[in-house]
Parts: sequence; C-alpha cells; structure tokens
Amino acid sequence: EETLRAMDVADQLHWEVEHSELEITSCVDGSHSKGSRHYVGLAFDVRIWHLDDVQAFVDALRVKLGRDYDIVLEIDHLHVEYDPKR
Repeated sequence: EETLRAMDVADQLHWEVEHSELEITSCVDGSHSKGSRHYVGLAFDVRIWHLDDVQAFVDALRVKLGRDYDIVLEIDHLHVEYDPKR
C-alpha cells in the first residue's frame, strides 16, 4: 500500500513536470543490495535521464511523500523506499 501510494504521487508529479508517465525501472525484480527493501515490495526505482531538472523533481517528491520515504538520487536512477521514522 505504501509503495503504491508513492508510485501514484511520483507519477502525478512527473505528469505535472514532464507531461508524461513515470517510468518505473525496478520493483521487486533485479539485483539489489542484501537487505534491500525492493525484495519486500517497499522500494522502487525510476528512470531520470529525461528530466530537465532532476534535483527539483527529487525535492518536490520529498515534500509530497514526507519523512517516511527515503528518496536517493543515484547515478542513473531515482530510488524511492518506504522507511518510516518512529
């Protein structure tokens, strides 16, 4: 549920900024680090190469998702994971 919410929020923001659909490149598939939240369905990766201002997109997504989500700008993609702070 938390991951689907984040995907929806990211997709809506992407549509506002780029007028195109978000491209999710990985969910529970692929190779990730040991203990990755991908394997339990709490993380996903997003294609970013086409964004004009990647940092602005990251900043806006952080505001919209709030502190329970980690958003990490990697070299070639954006990593989003549900990681509640309690």
